[in-house]
Amino acid sequence: MINDSAIAKEKLLSISEIDSETIKEMSDTQMFSFIQALNVTATAFPLQKDELMHAFTETDYVTVFQWLEVIRSSLSQMHADHLAKECEKFINVNHDLSNIKPSRIKVFVDYFMPTLDLFITDVHHVLEDLEVEEIEPQKIEITPTNVREKILTLSDLDTDAISQMEDEELNAYLKILHGFHDEFKTQEAGLRNSLKIKHYAIVLQCLNAVEETLIKLRATDLASDCRKQINISKDFNNIRHEKLEVSINYLLSSMSMLSGDIKALHLPGELPNIKSKADTSKQSNVDVEILSPGSSPEAKTILIINKMTMFMNSFKNALGDKEGHRLIGVTTAETAVAYLKTAKPDMFIIDEDLPGTDCYVLIKIIRATGQLAPIIFTASKIKQDKMVKYMEAGVAEFIMKPIAPADVQKKVSKYLH
Repeated sequence: MINDSAIAKEKLLSISEIDSETIKEMSDTQMFSFIQALNVTATAFPLQKDELMHAFTETDYVTVFQWLEVIRSSLSQMHADHLAKECEKFINVNHDLSNIKPSRIKVFVDYFMPTLDLFITDVHHVLEDLEVEEIEPQKIEITPTNVREKILTLSDLDTDAISQMEDEELNAYLKILHGFHDEFKTQEAGLRNSLKIKHYAIVLQCLNAVEETLIKLRATDLASDCRKQINISKDFNNIRHEKLEVSINYLLSSMSMLSGDIKALHLPGELPNIKSKADTSKQSNVDVEILSPGSSPEAKTILIINKMTMFMNSFKNALGDKEGHRLIGVTTAETAVAYLKTAKPDMFIIDEDLPGTDCYVLIKIIRATGQLAPIIFTASKIKQDKMVKYMEAGVAEFIMKPIAPADVQKKVSKYLH
């Protein structure tokens, strides 16, 4: 591989889809680490493309969107920001699989995949010019989305009731979740308008409708708050308008946040594969991969939560592992939470880019289960305010991608020894 950093940087800057400003700001160490990461990602792309196109041919749209999310993450790690955002925009607009339009997916796939082919070809040409050694492609396994566990991350919902739902009932409940956003917008407009003109009889009718919606949604606490307000509002003669306005604004604000949280989960229109609850529990740890078994019974356990198997291997290689750690890899937040029911790792490595997951919420869940091990957060870019937010939730340290071996070894050692 060419060791002249100026030449290497010039070659990288010739790839038009990669963010040039990011390349210019890289140190020599970061740049050569990034080149290795490019090699891994570009090599894996044909396999990812084949899997996506197979799922598209089979009209398995759940899997199509899972592969699009994998590709979007790969593009983000390659700093191909424009392509990554284009892919992310399509995923966000079309994530509602209950209302999918196959023709729209076909148009996007027919346009986007050839664009990616050209980009990956450019990357390969640069890698050849830099004399980067070819590697064997690493296949990434896509695991089924655990829809139930995704929903259970929403704190405003009755988790006990949702946990006990049979799959048929859960499919019906998914339709309620998908319809909540539009239903809420209509109810919000009705409440605000009737409150504005002080038509309290209509306000009461609207509150009754909101309560029914929240009961269907299993948002028990919010429904209870709404019921209290209904009881207060029945006495039209003694209503204090300002107090009523504050209470309703608070209720609507809580519902708006819940609506946003539901949309952010990118839930399918129905379960990808209908299984009994017993079958689901048996499969709860199917995603757990032992990356390194540890060299002794006293070996420290590090849980890596990252959807990219190749990142886990990169981290393992960067660690060097002279201490013989036990490395465990999981590809989804849901699997991590299931794994932690019976395990207590000595350290967490959590990546920013987990599909359908708010990492801040995941960290709060980890801490809520009594897990006190240090958390290291990996990210490509992170703003100061977000960094502070994560630290307040429990993050001890940050490692910026592309990861540098010295940085990994220093920070892991700092918290485990």
